[in-house]
Amino acid sequence: MTTKAEAVQLTAEFMRIVPVGQSLQSQHDERIKDSYDWTYARLKNRGLSVWASDGSMPTEITPHFIALMALRASEYHGVSAEVYQKILLKAGGDGSEAERQIRSLVRPSYESTELPTDY
Repeated sequence: MTTKAEAVQLTAEFMRIVPVGQSLQSQHDERIKDSYDWTYARLKNRGLSVWASDGSMPTEITPHFIALMALRASEYHGVSAEVYQKILLKAGGDGSEAERQIRSLVRPSYESTELPTDY
């Protein structure tokens, strides 16, 4: 399970705002927390948030959620072209790829348990 604080830190590291393991400065921390809140609301509106906004998210969702957070945060944080391409690859241009991955984890494919009826 990944907490909000951990997701914020992992996003900053993914975006190379801070080196791995180094603390985030407060002005960056607040902006990335805003990105968390925006991303959580986006998923909630689509019925894909299966945890409380202040709770821990399932570990398997974390990398996809972080990609969405990074996509949002890259709008106001300068990132290199290389990092931006990495974000786009992971999240999809509009976040659709990361969202699709989350949807597949949250909503397993449907299989009917009913037997077909012969008439």
